[in-house]
Amino acid sequence: MTAPRTDAAGPFVPCLNPATLSGIPLPPFLALAAGAGFATVEVSIQQAQAYGTTPLRELLQEMGVSVAAVSGILPAGPVLPAPLLVDPDTYRTCLDGLDGRLEAMAALGCTVATTVLNPRSSLDTREARAVARKRIAELAAAAGVHGVRLAVEAVSIHTGLPPELDGPHPVLDSLPRLAELLDETAADNAGVLVDSFHWAAAGADPGHITLLGPDRITHVQIADTPAHHAIGELTDSHRLFPGDGGLAWPVLADALDQAGYAGPVSVELFNPELRALPAGEIARLSHHAATRCFTLAEASR
Repeated sequence: MTAPRTDAAGPFVPCLNPATLSGIPLPPFLALAAGAGFATVEVSIQQAQAYGTTPLRELLQEMGVSVAAVSGILPAGPVLPAPLLVDPDTYRTCLDGLDGRLEAMAALGCTVATTVLNPRSSLDTREARAVARKRIAELAAAAGVHGVRLAVEAVSIHTGLPPELDGPHPVLDSLPRLAELLDETAADNAGVLVDSFHWAAAGADPGHITLLGPDRITHVQIADTPAHHAIGELTDSHRLFPGDGGLAWPVLADALDQAGYAGPVSVELFNPELRALPAGEIARLSHHAATRCFTLAEASR
């Protein structure tokens, strides 16, 4: 059922995030990804558990697709993940069933669980960072028991944030700040999720990636930014297929390479105009984009 690959992304493996095909149930999402040529996907662990770990493992094997990363280590409903800095009562509720979710991740052969750190919070900055350190350490320790590593994402856009990520006080909004927080946390089992769109929104400094050092990048998500658009005005709705905008893909490729990353690069789009395309076309264009942008980057070195 998997379409043959006709191009290559160098050391990076094209991956598909379910947000790109918003509203598609898990089995058709996997079928669309496999049909477009993706060998790896991201999934919601809530959806995976609802489908059943054993039948899902069999379906993945049949389609020739593996799970590169899962969201929902802290769940928010049946599909969406909760960010790290939810209120204390919600956080305690989110911890219910944590071991079961981690067991399901391990059973699917997935070694990465993603989570998002709020860029702003109702807590003051110092308290918010202290809570973040505590929760990262707790989640990373629990994940490590099951052979799963935590991938923490910093959000660098400042406009159009959903309420659950917003607040009056800044927390952090860049890869260097996130790396500092993880160093302070001293959680060996927690790494950095690099998102190309947020990297661009923070200024597209290659040093933000190269200075992370080896083995710090746990997962990568990719989308392009509109050319000639003010960085401070970027919102997630502006995400474009990789290679269709103004992001410096050769610079990103070199930075990831210097940081020692060679793994999945997951197309993650929230652009309502692109999401309105037929699902099969979105999947096909996503795979083409994920391979083309890095092929072009390598050719320009």
